[in-house]
Amino acid sequence: MWDYFWGIRCVWLRYFDVFKKSFFYYLVTTFLEPILYLLSFGLGVGSLIGHLKYQGTDISYRSFIFSGIIGQTLLFQGFFEASYGGFIRMYYQKIFQAMAITPITLSEVLWGELLWDTTRATVAAEVVALIGVISGDFPPQCLLLIIPVCFVSALLFSGLGLTVAAYSKTIEQISYPQYLLIFPMFLFCGVFYPIENLPVILQWLAWSLPLTSVISILRSLTLGFSIDPKAIVILIFWLVIWVWIARRAMTQRLVK
Repeated sequence: MWDYFWGIRCVWLRYFDVFKKSFFYYLVTTFLEPILYLLSFGLGVGSLIGHLKYQGTDISYRSFIFSGIIGQTLLFQGFFEASYGGFIRMYYQKIFQAMAITPITLSEVLWGELLWDTTRATVAAEVVALIGVISGDFPPQCLLLIIPVCFVSALLFSGLGLTVAAYSKTIEQISYPQYLLIFPMFLFCGVFYPIENLPVILQWLAWSLPLTSVISILRSLTLGFSIDPKAIVILIFWLVIWVWIARRAMTQRLVK
């Protein structure tokens, strides 16, 4: 058992060593996008809207969208790193195959991949939350409260991304789920507005997607609202599904 965890640790550390060589690139590509969203929507649109009602309480639109951007960061960072990054490491660089012929098993390689993608997304989300704390929109304790949710959510979206990488024959095919699933989640799962404003059928559709549950829980923890129990159930359901499918699909892709 310890050998298994040691193998996963070795894979994670290998990615970390590579990451340190491109740290500045990571800072720019990871944090620039959510910061631009925060500035344009939180300050620009927020100055027009002012306050809105959420769960019967008046809150500033800037605080509302700050919590949504945390969820969006988890979605984009987890999915894109695992899908495009995973495909490149599998197809072009052959890193999975190279590590699998060492004493490290393929199962350990895949867990290391998922946990590395999860780590990057979790750190990025925490940085966005830290900006919210500095701006006075979130209480400081939320930085600790959201860590488990961010980690689980990032693992979910990383599993989704690795699944896409496993089933894509070319890197261009990753664009299909990107435009048909990831961007619709970004637009309709409550990042920019309460989903209660949508027609009922679209509310049901939004709740069937994992990002809605992620954002619902994050808003509860950062803004002090009560947690919706169904959000936890949906989050765990999609976590188990996508991590299981990702490992199974990638194993089949690599051993055939």
